[in-house]
Amino acid sequence: MRIARAFNALALIVAAVMPFILPEAYLYILGLAYIFAIMVISWDLMVGYTGQVNLGHTTFVGLGAYVAAILQTPIRAGLSLHPALAIITGGVVAAGVGLSIGIITLRLRGYYFSLVTAILPLVFMQTVFIWRELFGGEEGFAIENTMLTTTVEKYYFSLAVLVVSLVVMKKVVDSRIGLRFMALRDSEELAESLGINATKYKVLAFALSSFFAGIAGAMVVNYRVTVSPELYGVPLMLLIILSAVLGGLGTLYGPLAGAIVIYLAKNWWLGQIIRTLSLPINDDIVLYALLIAVGILMPEGLYHKVKVNKQK
Repeated sequence: MRIARAFNALALIVAAVMPFILPEAYLYILGLAYIFAIMVISWDLMVGYTGQVNLGHTTFVGLGAYVAAILQTPIRAGLSLHPALAIITGGVVAAGVGLSIGIITLRLRGYYFSLVTAILPLVFMQTVFIWRELFGGEEGFAIENTMLTTTVEKYYFSLAVLVVSLVVMKKVVDSRIGLRFMALRDSEELAESLGINATKYKVLAFALSSFFAGIAGAMVVNYRVTVSPELYGVPLMLLIILSAVLGGLGTLYGPLAGAIVIYLAKNWWLGQIIRTLSLPINDDIVLYALLIAVGILMPEGLYHKVKVNKQK
């Protein structure tokens, strides 16, 4: 426990001094990686701890993003909320939608829940094209007010939100609620025989996961100062899955590390390596191949692998 706390403190210190080390362009990418990490660990909260596979996590990322963007752009809906309030509202709306969908779909068992959630991003993405006057259509739109002006401010804000989100989710999974989540993951029938209301706790996990996904989406908008339909997209969902699986489901810390590594690979060094070696592939092919390889060779993820090796 002491070693873990010391490592966490060291990691936080290293992250805090990055603005004094990295050029501004790389610092900007790293800040976005922290926001992406919130998406990944919030997905792990649902999938890794309850065993319910949500293939539509980007639905709530997109919802949080568009709600915050509209509330911060008077020309869209006649409102101009403070960015912090808009971000929280984006998370609350995403959680409310997640709660509503969860109450209906989480009574289903097996792959039915996964099928329903897989369709959700496609459904919500269509609203962007149908009501283009409000949502901006294919190109999206830029927000008109944000409290973040410099890259350093954006970086520290994304780091702070990541730390708070991680602490809250860690408190949840370490509590009695978390124990019930894991009981459902290990055996839903056995958990119900012990008096655990399976639907109640699955819906709770789904709402919490949706809330943090919405926060992450709203953070992206304030970080990039634009919103677009790509936040609902399948490529983003695949990156989330890859990061969580690579790090190790049901750990939070594993998906956190996996998210930062994968995002930086996707948006920083992997493309440079491919171009340097003149390989006839792109970064997506490499990442998707990595997802398949990890699923086959190391389905428990890196975090579990390292932990087992230490115990030996």
